[in-house]
Amino acid sequence: MKKLKKIVITIIKISISILLLYFVFRKVPFAEVWSLVKESKPLYLVLGLMTFTYSQLLSSTRLLSFFHTNGYLLKAQSNWKLYLIGMFYNFFIPGGIGGDAYKVYVLNKKFDWSVKKLMTSVFCDRLSGLMAICFLILLLSAKFLPGYWWTLLIPTIPIAYFIARFLWGKLFNSFSGIFNKSLLYSLGVQGLQLLSIFFILNSFTSVDSVWIYFMVFLLSSILSLISFSGIGVREWLFMQAANYYAFDAGVSVSTAMLFSIMTALVSLVGLIYQLTHFSLEKEG
Repeated sequence: MKKLKKIVITIIKISISILLLYFVFRKVPFAEVWSLVKESKPLYLVLGLMTFTYSQLLSSTRLLSFFHTNGYLLKAQSNWKLYLIGMFYNFFIPGGIGGDAYKVYVLNKKFDWSVKKLMTSVFCDRLSGLMAICFLILLLSAKFLPGYWWTLLIPTIPIAYFIARFLWGKLFNSFSGIFNKSLLYSLGVQGLQLLSIFFILNSFTSVDSVWIYFMVFLLSSILSLISFSGIGVREWLFMQAANYYAFDAGVSVSTAMLFSIMTALVSLVGLIYQLTHFSLEKEG
C-alpha cells in the first residue's frame, strides 16, 4: 500500500509538471524559448552555473553540520559526493528512492548510524532551508506593500525569527545550538540561487525589477513540492509574472528553464560518483 501511494503521488507530480509545461509552451512557443537560449550570453550563463553549484556546496555543508552535531563525523568530501548522488536521485528517478532516503540508507548501512537520528538531521536540514525562504519572502514583500505598510515588517521579521527559534528548540532540542548557524547557511544558499537567477536573466537582457523575479523564484521553490523536481511550476510562475508585470514572457520562461537545466547538469555529477562506487570516510 505504501509503495502504491508513492507511485500515485509520483504520477500526480509528473502529470502536474507536464500539464503546466503544456500551458507554458502553448503561450510561449518552445521554438521562441530555444531561440533566446541560443542567443544568450555564455559568460552570464557560466556565472549562473557557478553560483548555483556554490549554493549546493553550501547546502551540503549545512547538512554536514547536522550530521556532526549528532556525532556523525563524516568527511566533507564524502558528504559532498553523497549529496550530489542524492540530487541525482531526486531529479532523475521519479518514483524511485528519494535522495534524502538514499543518504540515510547508505550512511546507516556503512556506519550503522541511527536511522532515526539521520532522518531527523535530513528533515531539520530541509526545514532550515524552508525557513530561510520564508524569511526572504517576508523581506521582499516590502516591495509589494503600498505606502508605509512595509513598516509592519520591521517588527514582524524579528518576531517570526524568535518564534521559529523557540519552536526549533522545543521540537529539535539536540540541534538548538546550531539554529543560527544553519539559518545563515540557508540564507546563503538562497542568496546564491537568487544570484544565479540574476545572472541567467542578464544573459538575455538587463532587468530593472529583478526583485519580482526573486520573489517568484522563492515562491516556486516552495510550490515545487507539488511537481516533479519543480519542473513546470517554476516556468509557469515565471510566465505569470511576465504577464502581470508586462515583462518579456520568452525571457521569463527561458530563465526558469535554464535554471532547471543547470540543476540537471549539477545533478548528473552525482551519477558519475554513483557509477564509480566511491567510498565514504569518517574524520579522524
